[in-house]
Amino acid sequence: MKGTVWIAIIMLGIVSAMPAGAEMQWSVLGTIPLEDTPKDIAISRDGTSAYVLAEQSILLVSLQENKVSDKIPLAEPFERIALSADESSVLLTKPQSRAITVLQIAQVYDIPAGKSPVIGSPKAPVSVVAFLDLQCPYCARLYPTLQQLLAKYPNDVKLIIKHYPLPMHRFAEKAAQAVLAADKQKKYDALLEVLFANFNKLNDQTIAQYAQEAGLDMKKYNKDMADAAVAAIIAADKQLAQQLKVRAVPTLFVNGTAAKARSIEALSQMVEQAKQKKK
Repeated sequence: MKGTVWIAIIMLGIVSAMPAGAEMQWSVLGTIPLEDTPKDIAISRDGTSAYVLAEQSILLVSLQENKVSDKIPLAEPFERIALSADESSVLLTKPQSRAITVLQIAQVYDIPAGKSPVIGSPKAPVSVVAFLDLQCPYCARLYPTLQQLLAKYPNDVKLIIKHYPLPMHRFAEKAAQAVLAADKQKKYDALLEVLFANFNKLNDQTIAQYAQEAGLDMKKYNKDMADAAVAAIIAADKQLAQQLKVRAVPTLFVNGTAAKARSIEALSQMVEQAKQKKK
């Protein structure tokens, strides 16, 4: 027997505040068929997903698409469900039990490389996707760790940087354009390293200066800086960040799984796990 979740929007008003003759209005937005009987529900912080505790499973429901997108089977029945603050865990309880069961959860995304340059071996089985801002001090601090990871796994890891310049950083978008223009002269890595090393000195003049010092043909560089294809890559990166609910930089994904820790040890462990899954 299939259970059904009814999703309704109800317009409510406090009785004392409602004008005379006002009526409460409500409407059913739709139904989502389930393969298991629902018992409790927890809503994600951004309101786009619901975790439905059912008799034999936890169903992840997309409230944007009105469908079940994933399922976690349960070996025993539970009565209530709640999400941790960072949504990395679900907490489950049973009636008359003095214990809470905590399940760690992680969504695995299929993140396309798109037209972003690839650093490292394009055939590497493990893809590290990094959403970075070239004026961000935390991104600048992380970049040597990413270089260290590439050096440690030269045949296993490739790095794909998605440029996510924040509005508060005035020259971050121009810096992103500069490294993408440099990629057309095969100097993406070289300029990227220089800009991160000087993240707190970036402006219109210094970005051009660093490009020249990196050995770029400045006539071609200036032409490529104005190329609509370069701007399109950055626009696509921003859109992808929104789709993946990236809230801050730096944000890393290792084969589609968000990295909670960013030390070389933690990232190496994720790489090893990803390698094992590939095997």
